[in-house]
Amino acid sequence: MTANEEDLALQTLLSVRLELVPDLDETLLRQCYAIQRKHQFNADRSQPSAAMERLIDEAASKVTPEAPE
Repeated sequence: MTANEEDLALQTLLSVRLELVPDLDETLLRQCYAIQRKHQFNADRSQPSAAMERLIDEAASKVTPEAPE
C-alpha cells in the first residue's frame, strides 16, 4: 500500500465517520486503523484482536462511569 493509498483509506474512514457517527472519537478511529494496518498481513489474528479489544475497553472506560461497589 502506498502512502497515497493509505491516506485515501484513512481519509475515507474519517469522512464516513463524520457522516454516520460524528461523535466517534477521531483519535480512536486512527488508533484502530493503525492497529489493523500494522497487522494486516499477519496470519495470527489474535494479536490485532487483543490490541483492538484493549483499545476499545480503554476508550469505553473513559466514557462509562464506574459502577459503585
